[in-house]
Amino acid sequence: MKGKSRINGEIECLRFLFAVAVLMFHAVKYFRGEPDRLGGMDPYFFIHGAVGVEFFFICSGFFMAASIARKAEAGPSEDTGKETISFMIRKIKGIAPVHILFFVTAFISLVIVRSMGIGDVIKNMIDSVPAFFLIQMAGFKGFSPNHVSWYLSVMLISMMIIYPVARRFYSTFVRVIAPTAALLILGFLFFRYGSLTGVMVRCGIFYKSMLRGFAEILAGMTCYEIAVWFKAKKLSKTGRLLVTLTGIILLAASGVYIMHTLPARYEFFFVPVSALFMIIAYSEQGLLYRLFDNRISVFLGKMTLPMYLAQVTFINLISFYGKDLSFCVRTLILAAGVSVSSVVYVLISDALGKARSNPNVILDK
Repeated sequence: MKGKSRINGEIECLRFLFAVAVLMFHAVKYFRGEPDRLGGMDPYFFIHGAVGVEFFFICSGFFMAASIARKAEAGPSEDTGKETISFMIRKIKGIAPVHILFFVTAFISLVIVRSMGIGDVIKNMIDSVPAFFLIQMAGFKGFSPNHVSWYLSVMLISMMIIYPVARRFYSTFVRVIAPTAALLILGFLFFRYGSLTGVMVRCGIFYKSMLRGFAEILAGMTCYEIAVWFKAKKLSKTGRLLVTLTGIILLAASGVYIMHTLPARYEFFFVPVSALFMIIAYSEQGLLYRLFDNRISVFLGKMTLPMYLAQVTFINLISFYGKDLSFCVRTLILAAGVSVSSVVYVLISDALGKARSNPNVILDK
Protein backbone atom coordinates (compact mmCIF):
# COMPACT_ATOMS: atom_id res chain seq x y z
CA MET A 1 0.00 0.00 0.00
CA LYS A 2 1.34 3.43 -0.91
CA GLY A 3 -0.70 5.47 1.53
CA LYS A 4 -1.02 5.16 5.26
CA SER A 5 -3.42 6.58 7.76
CA ARG A 6 -0.99 8.12 10.26
CA ILE A 7 -1.10 11.91 10.12
CA ASN A 8 2.20 13.46 9.05
CA GLY A 9 3.02 16.06 11.69
CA GLU A 10 5.58 17.85 9.54
CA ILE A 11 3.02 18.48 6.80
CA GLU A 12 0.51 19.69 9.40
CA CYS A 13 3.03 22.18 10.80
CA LEU A 14 3.80 23.45 7.30
CA ARG A 15 0.09 23.94 6.63
CA PHE A 16 -0.21 25.93 9.85
CA LEU A 17 2.88 27.99 9.05
CA PHE A 18 1.62 29.02 5.63
CA ALA A 19 -1.85 29.75 7.01
CA VAL A 20 -0.14 32.22 9.35
CA ALA A 21 1.68 33.72 6.35
CA VAL A 22 -1.63 34.26 4.54
CA LEU A 23 -3.16 35.76 7.69
CA MET A 24 -0.28 38.21 8.12
CA PHE A 25 -0.44 39.14 4.43
CA HIS A 26 -4.06 40.14 4.87
CA ALA A 27 -3.17 42.08 8.02
CA VAL A 28 -0.70 44.11 5.96
CA LYS A 29 -3.13 44.52 3.06
CA TYR A 30 -6.04 45.81 5.14
CA PHE A 31 -4.34 47.48 8.11
CA ARG A 32 -1.22 48.99 6.56
CA GLY A 33 -1.53 48.93 2.79
CA GLU A 34 0.64 47.35 0.14
CA PRO A 35 3.75 49.14 -1.19
CA ASP A 36 3.43 51.30 -4.28
CA ARG A 37 5.55 48.89 -6.26
CA LEU A 38 7.41 45.62 -5.92
CA GLY A 39 11.06 45.21 -6.75
CA GLY A 40 14.32 45.30 -4.88
CA MET A 41 15.02 43.89 -1.44
CA ASP A 42 13.23 46.32 0.86
CA PRO A 43 11.87 44.60 4.00
CA TYR A 44 8.06 44.61 4.13
CA PHE A 45 6.08 42.58 6.64
CA PHE A 46 4.64 39.46 4.92
CA ILE A 47 4.12 41.30 1.64
CA HIS A 48 4.28 38.00 -0.28
CA GLY A 49 2.48 35.92 2.36
CA ALA A 50 -0.27 35.14 -0.16
CA VAL A 51 1.95 32.45 -1.71
CA GLY A 52 1.01 30.25 1.23
CA VAL A 53 -2.03 29.34 -0.88
CA GLU A 54 0.33 27.66 -3.36
CA PHE A 55 1.25 25.20 -0.63
CA PHE A 56 -2.45 24.56 0.08
CA PHE A 57 -3.15 23.73 -3.57
CA ILE A 58 -0.12 21.43 -3.76
CA CYS A 59 -1.40 19.69 -0.61
CA SER A 60 -4.86 19.29 -2.14
CA GLY A 61 -3.50 17.61 -5.25
CA PHE A 62 -1.06 15.52 -3.22
CA PHE A 63 -3.71 14.00 -0.97
CA MET A 64 -6.19 13.52 -3.79
CA ALA A 65 -3.54 11.51 -5.64
CA ALA A 66 -2.90 9.49 -2.48
CA SER A 67 -6.62 8.69 -2.25
CA ILE A 68 -6.84 7.67 -5.91
CA ALA A 69 -3.65 5.60 -5.67
CA ARG A 70 -5.08 3.54 -2.81
CA LYS A 71 -8.23 2.85 -4.82
CA ALA A 72 -6.23 2.07 -7.97
CA GLU A 73 -4.36 -0.68 -6.13
CA ALA A 74 -7.69 -2.41 -5.50
CA GLY A 75 -8.47 -2.40 -9.21
CA PRO A 76 -10.31 -0.28 -11.79
CA SER A 77 -13.40 1.63 -10.77
CA GLU A 78 -16.72 -0.04 -11.49
CA ASP A 79 -18.43 3.34 -11.78
CA THR A 80 -16.07 6.33 -11.99
CA GLY A 81 -18.92 8.82 -11.90
CA LYS A 82 -20.38 7.50 -8.65
CA GLU A 83 -16.93 7.21 -7.11
CA THR A 84 -16.16 10.82 -8.04
CA ILE A 85 -19.39 12.04 -6.46
CA SER A 86 -18.66 9.99 -3.34
CA PHE A 87 -15.19 11.55 -3.08
CA MET A 88 -16.59 15.06 -3.53
CA ILE A 89 -19.33 14.52 -0.95
CA ARG A 90 -16.70 13.49 1.62
CA LYS A 91 -14.69 16.59 0.79
CA ILE A 92 -17.69 18.89 1.09
CA LYS A 93 -18.81 17.30 4.37
CA GLY A 94 -15.34 17.92 5.77
CA ILE A 95 -15.32 21.64 4.99
CA ALA A 96 -19.02 22.52 5.18
CA PRO A 97 -19.31 23.18 8.95
CA VAL A 98 -16.36 25.57 9.16
CA HIS A 99 -17.24 27.21 5.85
CA ILE A 100 -20.85 27.86 6.86
CA LEU A 101 -19.89 29.13 10.32
CA PHE A 102 -17.43 31.74 9.11
CA PHE A 103 -19.51 32.61 6.06
CA VAL A 104 -22.29 33.61 8.46
CA THR A 105 -19.98 35.50 10.84
CA ALA A 106 -18.36 37.36 7.93
CA PHE A 107 -21.80 38.29 6.59
CA ILE A 108 -22.91 39.56 10.01
CA SER A 109 -19.71 41.57 10.40
CA LEU A 110 -20.36 43.29 7.07
CA VAL A 111 -23.96 44.02 8.05
CA ILE A 112 -22.59 45.77 11.15
CA VAL A 113 -19.71 47.73 9.62
CA ARG A 114 -21.69 48.80 6.53
CA SER A 115 -24.86 49.59 8.51
CA MET A 116 -26.95 47.60 6.06
CA GLY A 117 -30.68 48.08 5.99
CA ILE A 118 -33.16 45.24 5.53
CA GLY A 119 -33.22 45.76 1.78
CA ASP A 120 -29.42 45.59 1.50
CA VAL A 121 -29.30 42.49 3.70
CA ILE A 122 -31.85 40.67 1.55
CA LYS A 123 -30.15 41.71 -1.70
CA ASN A 124 -26.71 40.64 -0.45
CA MET A 125 -28.09 37.34 0.84
CA ILE A 126 -29.41 36.58 -2.64
CA ASP A 127 -26.21 37.76 -4.32
CA SER A 128 -24.10 35.61 -1.97
CA VAL A 129 -25.75 32.30 -2.97
CA PRO A 130 -22.90 31.30 -5.36
CA ALA A 131 -20.30 32.01 -2.68
CA PHE A 132 -22.29 30.06 -0.10
CA PHE A 133 -22.28 27.00 -2.36
CA LEU A 134 -18.63 27.62 -3.30
CA ILE A 135 -19.24 27.93 -7.02
CA GLN A 136 -18.30 31.61 -7.31
CA MET A 137 -15.00 30.90 -9.06
CA ALA A 138 -16.83 29.29 -11.96
CA GLY A 139 -17.69 32.87 -12.91
CA PHE A 140 -20.77 33.62 -10.82
CA LYS A 141 -19.64 36.99 -9.56
CA GLY A 142 -21.77 38.34 -6.76
CA PHE A 143 -21.48 39.18 -3.08
CA SER A 144 -18.84 37.10 -1.31
CA PRO A 145 -18.81 38.00 2.40
CA ASN A 146 -15.98 35.62 3.25
CA HIS A 147 -13.95 36.32 0.15
CA VAL A 148 -11.02 34.05 1.08
CA SER A 149 -13.29 31.07 0.38
CA TRP A 150 -12.28 31.47 -3.28
CA TYR A 151 -9.58 28.88 -2.50
CA LEU A 152 -12.20 26.27 -1.55
CA SER A 153 -14.23 27.07 -4.66
CA VAL A 154 -11.24 26.60 -6.95
CA MET A 155 -10.23 23.41 -5.15
CA LEU A 156 -13.65 21.77 -5.41
CA ILE A 157 -14.25 22.73 -9.04
CA SER A 158 -10.77 21.52 -10.02
CA MET A 159 -11.15 18.23 -8.19
CA MET A 160 -14.52 17.58 -9.82
CA ILE A 161 -12.83 17.80 -13.22
CA ILE A 162 -9.57 16.05 -12.38
CA TYR A 163 -10.71 13.13 -10.20
CA PRO A 164 -12.61 11.01 -12.79
CA VAL A 165 -9.86 11.33 -15.40
CA ALA A 166 -7.11 10.56 -12.90
CA ARG A 167 -9.06 7.61 -11.51
CA ARG A 168 -9.54 6.13 -14.97
CA PHE A 169 -5.97 6.66 -16.20
CA TYR A 170 -4.01 7.10 -12.97
CA SER A 171 -0.47 6.19 -14.03
CA THR A 172 -0.58 8.11 -17.31
CA PHE A 173 -2.32 11.05 -15.70
CA VAL A 174 0.01 11.66 -12.75
CA ARG A 175 3.21 10.86 -14.67
CA VAL A 176 2.50 12.52 -18.02
CA ILE A 177 -0.69 14.57 -18.32
CA ALA A 178 -0.66 16.33 -14.93
CA PRO A 179 2.94 17.64 -14.98
CA THR A 180 2.73 18.67 -18.64
CA ALA A 181 -0.60 20.47 -18.20
CA ALA A 182 0.63 22.16 -15.01
CA LEU A 183 3.77 23.35 -16.81
CA LEU A 184 1.79 24.75 -19.75
CA ILE A 185 -0.77 26.55 -17.58
CA LEU A 186 1.81 28.05 -15.23
CA GLY A 187 3.93 29.03 -18.23
CA PHE A 188 0.96 30.82 -19.76
CA LEU A 189 0.27 32.69 -16.51
CA PHE A 190 3.91 33.73 -16.30
CA PHE A 191 3.91 34.93 -19.92
CA ARG A 192 0.54 36.69 -19.70
CA TYR A 193 0.65 38.19 -16.18
CA GLY A 194 4.10 37.67 -14.70
CA SER A 195 2.57 36.67 -11.36
CA LEU A 196 0.35 34.08 -9.69
CA THR A 197 -1.60 36.30 -7.32
CA GLY A 198 -4.67 38.28 -8.33
CA VAL A 199 -7.78 36.36 -7.35
CA MET A 200 -10.49 38.13 -9.37
CA VAL A 201 -8.44 38.92 -12.48
CA ARG A 202 -10.23 37.69 -15.60
CA CYS A 203 -8.38 35.40 -17.99
CA GLY A 204 -10.69 34.75 -20.91
CA ILE A 205 -13.59 32.63 -19.68
CA PHE A 206 -11.77 31.86 -16.40
CA TYR A 207 -10.53 33.70 -13.39
CA LYS A 208 -6.75 33.75 -13.23
CA SER A 209 -6.90 32.07 -9.82
CA MET A 210 -8.95 29.21 -11.29
CA LEU A 211 -6.10 28.38 -13.66
CA ARG A 212 -3.57 28.93 -10.88
CA GLY A 213 -5.24 26.47 -8.52
CA PHE A 214 -6.00 23.92 -11.23
CA ALA A 215 -2.36 23.82 -12.33
CA GLU A 216 -1.03 23.57 -8.79
CA ILE A 217 -3.40 20.74 -7.88
CA LEU A 218 -2.10 18.89 -10.95
CA ALA A 219 1.46 19.56 -9.79
CA GLY A 220 0.59 18.24 -6.34
CA MET A 221 -0.62 14.96 -7.84
CA THR A 222 2.69 14.40 -9.61
CA CYS A 223 4.45 15.45 -6.43
CA TYR A 224 2.78 12.54 -4.61
CA GLU A 225 4.25 9.96 -6.97
CA ILE A 226 7.71 11.49 -6.61
CA ALA A 227 7.33 11.47 -2.82
CA VAL A 228 6.34 7.78 -2.82
CA TRP A 229 9.39 6.95 -4.95
CA PHE A 230 11.70 9.02 -2.74
CA LYS A 231 10.30 7.54 0.46
CA ALA A 232 11.31 4.05 -0.70
CA LYS A 233 14.96 5.07 -1.11
CA LYS A 234 17.50 4.04 1.51
CA LEU A 235 19.59 7.10 2.22
CA SER A 236 22.83 7.28 4.16
CA LYS A 237 23.19 9.61 7.14
CA THR A 238 24.93 12.07 4.84
CA GLY A 239 22.05 11.86 2.39
CA ARG A 240 19.50 12.44 5.14
CA LEU A 241 21.54 15.39 6.40
CA LEU A 242 21.49 16.90 2.90
CA VAL A 243 17.71 16.42 2.74
CA THR A 244 17.34 18.17 6.11
CA LEU A 245 19.56 21.07 5.08
CA THR A 246 17.66 21.41 1.80
CA GLY A 247 14.39 21.76 3.69
CA ILE A 248 15.85 24.35 6.07
CA ILE A 249 17.38 26.37 3.22
CA LEU A 250 14.11 26.32 1.27
CA LEU A 251 12.18 27.46 4.34
CA ALA A 252 14.65 30.28 4.97
CA ALA A 253 14.57 31.35 1.32
CA SER A 254 10.77 31.33 1.40
CA GLY A 255 10.85 33.53 4.48
CA VAL A 256 13.19 36.01 2.79
CA TYR A 257 10.90 36.27 -0.23
CA ILE A 258 7.72 36.55 1.82
CA MET A 259 9.20 39.37 3.94
CA HIS A 260 10.74 41.49 1.15
CA THR A 261 9.53 43.48 -1.85
CA LEU A 262 11.03 41.17 -4.44
CA PRO A 263 9.25 41.06 -7.84
CA ALA A 264 5.96 39.17 -8.11
CA ARG A 265 7.31 36.96 -10.90
CA TYR A 266 9.26 35.02 -8.29
CA GLU A 267 5.95 33.73 -6.92
CA PHE A 268 6.24 30.97 -9.52
CA PHE A 269 9.27 29.53 -7.72
CA PHE A 270 7.02 28.78 -4.77
CA VAL A 271 5.23 26.04 -6.73
CA PRO A 272 8.28 23.74 -6.98
CA VAL A 273 9.38 24.86 -3.51
CA SER A 274 6.01 23.79 -2.08
CA ALA A 275 6.32 20.49 -3.93
CA LEU A 276 9.75 19.93 -2.40
CA PHE A 277 8.38 20.70 1.07
CA MET A 278 5.75 18.00 0.56
CA ILE A 279 8.23 15.46 -0.82
CA ILE A 280 10.67 15.97 2.05
CA ALA A 281 7.95 15.90 4.71
CA TYR A 282 6.07 12.88 3.34
CA SER A 283 9.21 10.84 2.66
CA GLU A 284 10.43 11.21 6.27
CA GLN A 285 13.97 11.14 4.90
CA GLY A 286 15.06 14.17 6.91
CA LEU A 287 16.66 13.92 10.32
CA LEU A 288 14.08 16.05 12.12
CA TYR A 289 10.76 14.51 11.06
CA ARG A 290 10.22 12.75 14.41
CA LEU A 291 10.17 16.13 16.16
CA PHE A 292 6.82 16.79 14.50
CA ASP A 293 5.28 13.42 15.32
CA ASN A 294 3.11 14.62 18.20
CA ARG A 295 -0.38 15.81 19.11
CA ILE A 296 0.59 19.47 18.97
CA SER A 297 1.45 19.20 15.27
CA VAL A 298 -1.85 17.45 14.58
CA PHE A 299 -3.76 20.14 16.49
CA LEU A 300 -2.00 22.92 14.58
CA GLY A 301 -2.99 21.21 11.34
CA LYS A 302 -6.61 21.12 12.45
CA MET A 303 -6.46 24.85 13.14
CA THR A 304 -5.37 25.69 9.60
CA LEU A 305 -8.73 25.88 7.81
CA PRO A 306 -10.59 27.62 10.68
CA MET A 307 -7.75 30.17 10.87
CA TYR A 308 -7.92 30.78 7.15
CA LEU A 309 -11.70 31.25 7.08
CA ALA A 310 -12.07 33.16 10.37
CA GLN A 311 -9.78 36.03 9.43
CA VAL A 312 -12.23 38.04 7.30
CA THR A 313 -14.71 38.46 10.16
CA PHE A 314 -12.02 39.84 12.45
CA ILE A 315 -10.47 42.03 9.73
CA ASN A 316 -13.85 43.63 9.06
CA LEU A 317 -14.53 44.36 12.73
CA ILE A 318 -11.01 45.53 13.56
CA SER A 319 -10.88 47.80 10.49
CA PHE A 320 -14.15 49.42 11.60
CA TYR A 321 -13.73 49.65 15.37
CA GLY A 322 -9.94 49.95 15.54
CA LYS A 323 -9.28 52.70 13.02
CA ASP A 324 -7.24 54.70 15.51
CA LEU A 325 -5.11 51.76 16.64
CA SER A 326 -1.61 51.21 15.32
CA PHE A 327 -0.83 48.53 12.76
CA CYS A 328 0.95 46.40 15.37
CA VAL A 329 -1.96 46.53 17.82
CA ARG A 330 -4.53 45.69 15.16
CA THR A 331 -2.39 42.81 13.91
CA LEU A 332 -2.02 41.43 17.44
CA ILE A 333 -5.78 41.64 17.99
CA LEU A 334 -6.35 39.88 14.67
CA ALA A 335 -3.89 37.10 15.53
CA ALA A 336 -5.41 36.65 18.99
CA GLY A 337 -9.00 36.62 17.75
CA VAL A 338 -8.32 34.20 14.92
CA SER A 339 -6.25 31.92 17.16
CA VAL A 340 -8.82 31.76 19.96
CA SER A 341 -11.74 31.19 17.59
CA SER A 342 -9.82 28.46 15.75
CA VAL A 343 -8.85 26.68 18.96
CA VAL A 344 -12.43 26.81 20.23
CA TYR A 345 -13.74 25.53 16.90
CA VAL A 346 -11.30 22.59 16.87
CA LEU A 347 -12.04 21.66 20.49
CA ILE A 348 -15.80 21.74 19.94
CA SER A 349 -15.49 19.92 16.62
CA ASP A 350 -13.37 17.19 18.19
CA ALA A 351 -15.78 16.85 21.12
CA LEU A 352 -18.78 16.56 18.82
CA GLY A 353 -16.90 14.08 16.64
CA LYS A 354 -16.24 11.87 19.65
CA ALA A 355 -19.81 12.32 20.82
CA ARG A 356 -21.12 10.98 17.52
CA SER A 357 -19.05 7.82 17.94
CA ASN A 358 -19.70 7.59 21.70
CA PRO A 359 -22.90 9.35 22.88
CA ASN A 360 -21.68 9.37 26.49
CA VAL A 361 -18.29 10.97 25.89
CA ILE A 362 -19.37 14.48 26.94
CA LEU A 363 -21.30 13.19 29.94
CA ASP A 364 -18.30 11.10 30.99
CA LYS A 365 -16.24 14.26 31.26
